[in-house]
Amino acid sequence: MISFGWRYDYGRGVVTEAPPLPAFLEALRAKAAARFERRAEDFLQVLINDYPPGAGIGWHRDKAQFGEVIGVSLLAPCVFRFRRPAGEKWQRASLTAEPRSAYLLSGPSRTVWRHSIPPVERHRASITFRTFVAAGAPSLDRA
Repeated sequence: MISFGWRYDYGRGVVTEAPPLPAFLEALRAKAAARFERRAEDFLQVLINDYPPGAGIGWHRDKAQFGEVIGVSLLAPCVFRFRRPAGEKWQRASLTAEPRSAYLLSGPSRTVWRHSIPPVERHRASITFRTFVAAGAPSLDRA
């Protein structure tokens, strides 16, 4: 896992500075943002994850400091599972994220629903672009 722009420090529970976004990711960020009619420059945090066969992600919501999330799925498909509380049970949904596909988590899909990915059968990678919510935005003064 590698972050650019900003990263979440799990040990301290805060967002900290990371290396700047490399030029080779600028075009992908612009294309992904345009696909969802968003401004590329609002996506200040980038995370690249590598998933070898057998790796997955447990149930979670992205940290509260982050706002909208655009994910780009690469190399192999995966099942993207969603769940949210429905009384004493869970309402569930899932979709297949195909290679070179993108998704947007915004509104309730970002704040109410949790998501997970069961262990993948083949090597997969993802590039995640995130905005910040106003209250969670780090200082943009990097001096």
